[in-house]
Amino acid sequence: RHKYLVEGNDSRGIDVGVMMRDETRDGEKIEIVDIRSHAALTYGDLDLFTPALAATNKADDKIFKRDCLELELTIGGRPLALYVVHLKSMSNGRDGADGRSYTMPVREAETKAIRHIIEARFGKGQTADKNFVICGDMNDYQERVDVIGDRRSGYQFNPSGRLESALDVFSADGFAENVMLRRDPLDRWTLYHARGPEEQHLCQLDYLWLSPALARRNAGRTPEIIRNGQPFR
Repeated sequence: RHKYLVEGNDSRGIDVGVMMRDETRDGEKIEIVDIRSHAALTYGDLDLFTPALAATNKADDKIFKRDCLELELTIGGRPLALYVVHLKSMSNGRDGADGRSYTMPVREAETKAIRHIIEARFGKGQTADKNFVICGDMNDYQERVDVIGDRRSGYQFNPSGRLESALDVFSADGFAENVMLRRDPLDRWTLYHARGPEEQHLCQLDYLWLSPALARRNAGRTPEIIRNGQPFR
């Protein structure tokens, strides 16, 4: 019933938006109190410019490649802050680095900026008991499942260990919880990636990061993944 979108920074017209019903499945009213775009923030605004960014960015460049769209809601009268993002994509690598590593400084600045926005709103060190969700396509992962083999010989699915990620900004000190970890390790993926049979893996690019309080109150809930519409491969 309700659609919210603010034009962001992507020159191709890729924006982030939110669609909402009038009420929850349980009949509680969903109301929007305020909506804010953070597309105008620069690295210099938040002192996030680093030598690693200097190769591809300037200090006065925009932090978010699309936006961090902030919605202040009430659900049945209870407050909920929603932060909707689509972080920098893992483009082709260069200078000997793969695409994920080469673009990671940009995503790391984006995740630090998201955390800054939340802490500026609720107070640094005061966020654990607040209700917030950070959601969207993060274009990064902390683990993956390597796919070995082919249809003729059969497949093996090997979960990897802990991988360095820009998303560590959220998880390292318990700032937010990736609730997809409640699913089986082989069933957390939202992307199948392949460049021929020698490079295949499954990984989670799409996230619902819940505040500690929200995660605790929904401890018995597990996110669904809808994979309808995947290409035949």
